[in-house]
Amino acid sequence: MTKKLLVAAFLILALPFPLSAARLICSLPPGLPSAFLLSGGTLAMMDCEKARAHSALGKLKSEYRVDDSGAGTKSGSRQVALARQAYQARAEALRRHCISLLNIRLVSVHADINPSSSALAEVAYVYAAKNSSDRIITDITYRPLMSGKPLSTTSTFILEFMDPATMKSGLGPGETMTNRGHDPEKFSFFLSEVSPEMVRAMQSGLDRTFGIEVVDLHFTDRKDYKGQFRPQTFEEAFAPALAPLGRAVKQAEARAKALDDSEARVLGDFRARKAALVEQERKTLAGLKKSAVRRTAIPDRTGRCVFTDVAPGVYFLYAGNGSGRAVFEKITVGSERKLKKTVTGMKKDPFVP
Repeated sequence: MTKKLLVAAFLILALPFPLSAARLICSLPPGLPSAFLLSGGTLAMMDCEKARAHSALGKLKSEYRVDDSGAGTKSGSRQVALARQAYQARAEALRRHCISLLNIRLVSVHADINPSSSALAEVAYVYAAKNSSDRIITDITYRPLMSGKPLSTTSTFILEFMDPATMKSGLGPGETMTNRGHDPEKFSFFLSEVSPEMVRAMQSGLDRTFGIEVVDLHFTDRKDYKGQFRPQTFEEAFAPALAPLGRAVKQAEARAKALDDSEARVLGDFRARKAALVEQERKTLAGLKKSAVRRTAIPDRTGRCVFTDVAPGVYFLYAGNGSGRAVFEKITVGSERKLKKTVTGMKKDPFVP
């Protein structure tokens, strides 16, 4: 009998969990497929792994100079913008000079404005134009002015220089052209585009206050009938003068593209190596989670699950939803036989990099 009692005592001391193990009842957010009790050292091991991964990523960023990423692209874009600004400034200076060499005098102006009967206003004018430049001008784009201020119309207008006698287009160097004695030049606009005060001013004194502002010109290398030649834009007509700045723009664009391509390749390599680091961390964390499992339970539809025979100690209650959110709570099991734990919210899954 004494021998049997000693054996029984040994079993009680060697396997104490039936007397000291607890029953842990957990209430979790519904919809979680499974729940685990993880070893109390899980968090420390996880922090160590994340610190290692963070250090490796930092070294990778330093190697690829990620913090300076985009500097080359920005520099290239800035140089392109400066080159284009220089081109546009030169073109605009040439345009203004050429416009200054074209004198347009309005001989007479007449307007048909009757707001009560028509929504449209029509202006007719006779002009005389003198070209003091060394180029043949085919037409101009202009804005109508009232007392030196542009009419608030939604569009510009075109005045074509066509000899009324020959019907050939082009106002040559040193030449003067007029439509006096022929059909006047006309344009129309909606009265709703201008203020009532402007309408009244136009009705009372258009011939004294009306003018035009030239904003662009087209050119040709010969006079000919309309449709027998292609008008040149300002940039085409002045291509030789603008060529050096045009080449500078193309060179800046080529440099910017080379910088863009180089940075794209570097970033592509960095992202590939970063993805490999993240995958390595994911596998390490998955292995850590698997080795840390001490108890497993399946929650019911309400989220209630039960862990049995839980020895005293520190644990982490874990339950992930597979979409990056999880329950991860520290639980201390003491000498109690039954322990209840309620978790209502979830946080970022610590096992997902």
